Amino acid sequence: MKKTVLFNIFLLMTSLLFAQGNVDFSKLDNTRIESTPTVKWQQFGPGGSGNNYHIYWHPTDPNTVYQGPNMGNSYRSTDKGETYEGIMDPDGPSYRTRRRGPVEIYAPEFSRQDENFGICTIEDANFMYFTYDKGKTWKINELVSAQFENIHVNTIKVDPTNDNIWYAGSGNIRDSNHFFHTNKHPHGVFGSKVKVGKAGKGNDGNPDYGHQARIWKSTDKGQTWKSITPKGIDAKTQITRIFVHPAQSNKVFAATTFGLYISENSGKSWKLKAKNGMDNDIIRSMDMYYDAKTKKVILYAIDLVKYIPNGNTIAYNGGVYKSEDEGESWVNINSNMPINKAILKNPNIQKGYYKFALGKWFGITAKEAKEKYPKAPNQLMHSVSMIRVNPTNPNHLLVINNYKSQFTFPGGMLWRSDDGGKHWYVTLRNGKDWNGRDKAHWDARNNPTSINVDWVGQDEWEERDAYDRKAGAVAEFNADGTTIMYQVAKIVCVSNDNGDTWLENDEKETKPGNHHWVGAGNSNLPGEEIIQDERIKDHLYLCAGENSIFKTTNDGDLVRKGAQAVYKISIPNKQKPAECSVGTMAIDPNDVNHMYALFFRQAYFGQMMETKDGGQNWTPKGRIFDPKELGNPLNMIIHQSHLRIDPVENDHLYFVIPQKRVVHNVKFKGGKFNDFGIYRTKDAGQTFDVINDGLPEKGHVQKIEYDPANKGDLYAAVMGKKNQPGGLFKLNKKKTTWEKVDLPKGIVSVHDIHFSKDNKLYITAGTFDGNNKNGGVWVRSNGNWKQIIPYKFASLVTTAKYDPNIILAAIPSDGTMGMMNPGIYRSLDGGKTWKKINTGNIQSDRINALEIDYHKKGVYYCSTYGAGYYIAYDEELR
Repeated sequence: MKKTVLFNIFLLMTSLLFAQGNVDFSKLDNTRIESTPTVKWQQFGPGGSGNNYHIYWHPTDPNTVYQGPNMGNSYRSTDKGETYEGIMDPDGPSYRTRRRGPVEIYAPEFSRQDENFGICTIEDANFMYFTYDKGKTWKINELVSAQFENIHVNTIKVDPTNDNIWYAGSGNIRDSNHFFHTNKHPHGVFGSKVKVGKAGKGNDGNPDYGHQARIWKSTDKGQTWKSITPKGIDAKTQITRIFVHPAQSNKVFAATTFGLYISENSGKSWKLKAKNGMDNDIIRSMDMYYDAKTKKVILYAIDLVKYIPNGNTIAYNGGVYKSEDEGESWVNINSNMPINKAILKNPNIQKGYYKFALGKWFGITAKEAKEKYPKAPNQLMHSVSMIRVNPTNPNHLLVINNYKSQFTFPGGMLWRSDDGGKHWYVTLRNGKDWNGRDKAHWDARNNPTSINVDWVGQDEWEERDAYDRKAGAVAEFNADGTTIMYQVAKIVCVSNDNGDTWLENDEKETKPGNHHWVGAGNSNLPGEEIIQDERIKDHLYLCAGENSIFKTTNDGDLVRKGAQAVYKISIPNKQKPAECSVGTMAIDPNDVNHMYALFFRQAYFGQMMETKDGGQNWTPKGRIFDPKELGNPLNMIIHQSHLRIDPVENDHLYFVIPQKRVVHNVKFKGGKFNDFGIYRTKDAGQTFDVINDGLPEKGHVQKIEYDPANKGDLYAAVMGKKNQPGGLFKLNKKKTTWEKVDLPKGIVSVHDIHFSKDNKLYITAGTFDGNNKNGGVWVRSNGNWKQIIPYKFASLVTTAKYDPNIILAAIPSDGTMGMMNPGIYRSLDGGKTWKKINTGNIQSDRINALEIDYHKKGVYYCSTYGAGYYIAYDEELR
C-alpha cells in the first residue's frame, strides 16, 4: 500500500512538472496547460473603478466578502475588503465558456455546518458552481446546471440546520441594469435602461424573455434538483428571495413579484399570502431577522412603489413593509421617508424626476411628463429597490434608492432607520445642496446634513454635484453586523460605525493627500495601452477607460510590501477633472513632458489633447470627428489606438481608428461614423486626414509602428480573413500609398507589429478558424520569416529592450468558445521554448496590452479588458 501511494505521488509530481514545462503548441486545443509558478501576476492600479452590482458577505464569517463587478470579474476578500484575490481560474479556457469560474458571481450561499462548502451562479447564465474552500476556487457542475431547464437562478438558500437541503428560485430581478418595473409592466420587464420605458411604441422591453417561474429543491447537497414550484403561480413571477426559518426548517418563505409564498412542509405545498397589508404584493426585495431567544423571525420587504396620476400631479403607493407575525400580515413603515415638495422642486432633482421616475415609468418623454404633471406633489416616495436588516439588530435597517440604474429620482441614495422604520434619514451624503439650497428642509426632518463620505480614488466626486450623480444598487451587512459595504457607482464604500461615516476602500494612499494609490485588488477598470519611454526610468503611463491616465509611482511599499502604486493624471487638470476614456497617448521624442492623448468616449471624445508640463495641464487640439453629428455620444465607443509621432518630423502624428479589434470585444458603437483606418496630422493635431490608399478595403487596421532602423518607414498590421485578406503593409515617408509586405503563404490576418532591439520584426497573425501553420507569432530576420509560436491565432508580441531573446506573446479568447489555453506565453531563448505564465491573472485570456519593463529586468506588465493592470516578476530572471 505504501509503495502504491508513493508511486501515485511520483506520477502526480511528474505530471505537474511536465504540465508546467515547455509548451507543446500542438496540444493547445485539447490539453490543459498549467502556468509556471515562477511568474506571478499581481493586480495593481486603482481598485473598483467600474460598476459593481454584486456584493455578498459570507453568512458566518464576518471577514469574508465576495464581489462580482460588471466587466467579467469575481473577487474574494478575507479581511473585510482591505485586499482581494481573483476567484476565477487563470489557466481556464475561454471566459465565454464560463468554465473559468463564476464570471460576475451571483447569489452565493454557504453551508452553516461547513463554512467551506457553497454554491453560486452567475449573472448572465444558469450555470451552477461549487466551492469546497470557502469560495477561493469554484468549479462548474454542468450536470447540475442542466437540471435548471435553461432558466436563470436568482436566489439560492440552504437549510441552516441541514446542508443536504438546498432551495433555488428563478429570476433576474437582482440584475438592476436589465430588469425594470414600469406602469405597463409593474411585475417586471427585461431589457436595457435606454430602451425600456422609452417614449413611443415597441420600446417596452421584453416581459416574455424565456423566464419561467420556478422553485427547486435539492436533498443531496445540490447534486440533484426537482421543481417544487407553487401550483398556479404566474409564469412571469420573479422569485426575489428564499428564506428557511432557522427554528422551523420545514417553514420556507419565497418572496416573489406576485406576493409572498409560505410552505409549512419544506416545499411540498405552498400558500400565497397576498392582500394582507401590502398595496401591490410586488416584492422587489426582502430580508429576514431571526431572534434566537424567541425563535421568531421578523420580515422586511419592499413592495413596488407605483406612481399614480392624480390630476396634474402624482400620487404613489407601496414602499417599505414589516411583518412581525412571520408573513401573515404587513405594516407599512414608510414613515417620513417620502421627500417633501420643497426638496422635490430642486431643479437638480426635477431632471431625474421627470426623465426617469415619471418618463420611464409611464413610457413618455420628460417633456411630456412635465406637461402632464407640472405640479409637484406634497410628498413623494423614491422607488426604492433593496432593503437589508442588521443580522444582530432588528431595528437597524438600510434601504437603497438606486437612481443610477432604476426608474426613480435623486435626493438621497441610501436610507437608514435605527428604530425599526419609525424614522428614516439619509445615511450617506455627498453634494452641495445638503448644506446649500436644501439644508433647512433636511434639518426640519432631523436628517444630518454633514458630508460623511471620504473619497480616495474618486476624490473629485466630493461635493461635485448638488446631489451626487452616482448611486448604488447593493448594500450588505457582514455576518456580525459590524461592517456595511455599499456600492456607489464604480466604487465601494465601507462603514464600520453603523453608517455614520463612510470610506471608499478600493484603494489606499501611500501618504495622506499625495494621491498615490495602491488598489485593493478588485479592479473593474478597462485597461488600454501601456506607454513606456527609454528616457524615463522611474515611471510608465497607463491609459484607461473611464479613468483618464495613470502614472506608476515607486512608493507602494508604504501600503503593502511589494505593491505597485499609481497616480491619476486628471484631464484637463486636477482642479477641474473630467471623466474621460483615454485609449492611447504618445510622448514627444524631444521632450518627455510634451504628450498627446486620444479619447474613445466621454469627455474630449473625438478630440486630441496636449500637455507640455508632464500631464499637469491639458489643452485641446483639433477635432477628429464631432460625436454629436454621429448620434448620441453617451452611447458611443469609437476606439483610437497606437498614436505615433514621426521620429523626424515631430509635428506629424499617426493613429488608428479600427472598426474591429482583436485585443478585446468592446464593440464599436459609432452611429454614422464609417471613416476607419489610419489617420494623420501634419500640424501637431490641428487638422487630420485619412491615409488608407493601398490598404485592403475591408480590412481592419490593428496597429501601426515605425521601423526604428529606417525612421521613414511606417508599418501597419491589418486584420483579415480567408476571403478578405489583410496583411502587413509599409508606408515610406516619400510615398503616399501603402505597399504590401511579403509574408509566408497562408497568412491573411496580422494583428501586432514589434521591432526588437536587434532589428528583428515580429508579428502576430492568424484567424480563429485557421490552422496552426498560418497564425501565431512570426519573426523576420535578415529578410527571412520564421514561425516561433505555431498556433492558429495570437494577438500581441513584445521583446525586452535589454535582451531581445526574452519574448512575451498573448493568445486571446474573444471570438471563440473553443479556446482551451488562452493567455500569456513567455520565452527566454528567442522563441525556441515557451512557458505559459497566467498565474494570478483572472483575465489572462483578455489582454489588451503587453509590455516588458525597459529598465527593470524580469518585470512584465499587462492591461486587461476589465480587470485593470497587472505586474509580474519573473523569478527565473530576478
